[in-house]
Amino acid sequence: MNLKALFAALALSLMTSVAFAADDKKAEAKKDEKPAEAKKDEAVELKADVDAEVKAAIEAAKTANDAAKKAGFEWYWGNKPAGKHLEDAIKAANDGKNEDAMKIAKAVETAGKQGQEQAEKAKTAGPAAADAKS
Repeated sequence: MNLKALFAALALSLMTSVAFAADDKKAEAKKDEKPAEAKKDEAVELKADVDAEVKAAIEAAKTANDAAKKAGFEWYWGNKPAGKHLEDAIKAANDGKNEDAMKIAKAVETAGKQGQEQAEKAKTAGPAAADAKS
C-alpha cells in the first residue's frame, strides 16, 4: 500500500509542476505578444520624393494585393505574405533602390491578380461530372 501512495504522490507532484510550467509559458507568450502587436500597427509609409513610376507600380501592387487579400487568396512566398513583400518594395523605394522596388512591386501585383483569378475560379470549383474526361 505504501508503494501505491508513493507513486500517487509522485504523479501528483509531476502533474503540478507541469501545470505551473504551462502557466509560466502562457504568461511569457502574453508578454511577447504585446510588442508584436505594436509592430503590426507600424505601417511602412512611402516617402513623397519617390520616383513617380515606382510610386505608381507600388500603388497598383497594393490595389491588386488588397483585392486578393479581401477575397482570401493573398499569396505567400519566401515565408512571407505578399503584403510583407510590398513593404519591402516600399522600403527599397524609400532607400532609392528603384529597380529592386519595381521588381518586387511587379511580383506582388502579379500575385495579387493571380490571387483574384484564383478566387473567381474557386467560386465554381467542385467535383467533375461523372461523364467528364480529364
